[in-house]
This record gives sequence, structure tokens and C-alpha cells, in this order.
Amino acid sequence: MQKNIIGNILFYSGLIVIITGVISAYLNANYVSYSGPYGEEEMTFEWRFFFQSATQSIFNGMILIAFSEFIKLLDGWKNKKIQVNMPATPSSDYSNALEMKPEEKLEAWSISEADQKKIYELYADQAILEITASDWKGYCIVKLQDYDGPLSPNLKVVDVRNASAEEVHHPEIIQKLLSSYRNA
Repeated sequence: MQKNIIGNILFYSGLIVIITGVISAYLNANYVSYSGPYGEEEMTFEWRFFFQSATQSIFNGMILIAFSEFIKLLDGWKNKKIQVNMPATPSSDYSNALEMKPEEKLEAWSISEADQKKIYELYADQAILEITASDWKGYCIVKLQDYDGPLSPNLKVVDVRNASAEEVHHPEIIQKLLSSYRNA
């Protein structure tokens, strides 16, 4: 896997700007004042100068960090690959779907609100990016990803013919539906 060198350089330079800026603001905010008739030295800390200098360096460092994150995001989009998780064992529940006649499979249909609700209940813990009706009636292709994860969406095949939506685990059905989805 390639590393994003420019993004990392900008990130670490942003951290260095923040740290050195706060230290510099602290050192420059301390000054010696001479008071009294005999010129007694007194260390004084100027809070106003400290906050002004520290705020500027924190702002500049955060801008560098934001640019680094933006570059990392663009690099992630450039290298994005859609992953498909297919289990190794076929399920017998979907054997009747493979035996359907081709004219029954290729039927124009749209996803109802009830079907969408079933899918949202099934994947309540993940972000659903897209729900598409497949060529086979009652099967949907759902593009989703984890809320906390990187930008790498997964494609899942979902059966919405029953009272609740179920994820399809039959490799042949998944392969046929996803290949028709990618070709469309």
C-alpha cells in the first residue's frame, strides 16, 4: 500500500507549528519589568500577548492539518476499491431463486418505502449510501459502509420479499446480481 507522503508531511508540520508556536508565545509573554526607585526586577506574564500569539500559531497549524486530511481524503478516493464480502458456504434458502425462470427474474420493479424501511432496520449500525433495485424482483443491491471506518463502501445483496429484509449469502446469486449491477 502506498503511503501518502505529502499528507503526512503536512500533518506533522502542522503539529510542529502548533507546538513551537505555543512554546514561543509562552516564552515571549514572559518579560522582566523594572519597577520602583531602585529598579527592582519583576517577572511579568502578559496573558494578552500569550493568547494572541498562541491563537495565531494554533490556527496556522490547524490549517496545515486540514490540508493534510483533505489530501489524504482525495488520495483515498483515488485508490478506492469496492469490497464485496461473499461467504464460502451457500445457503439452501436461496436455491429456489436460482431455479426461477429468466423471465421471472428480469422484471422491472421499484423499491417501496416499506422495503427501504426493512433495509434500514437490517443495517441500522451502518451508513447506507445507496439502495438499488436489482434485475430480480425482490432483491436489492445496498451500498453501505461503517460510520467510523474509512471510505470503502461494501456492496450487499438483500432479499426484501419476506416480512423482514435478509442479507443474501448465496455466492451464485450475489455474483449474478452484482455483475448485472456493475454492468448497468
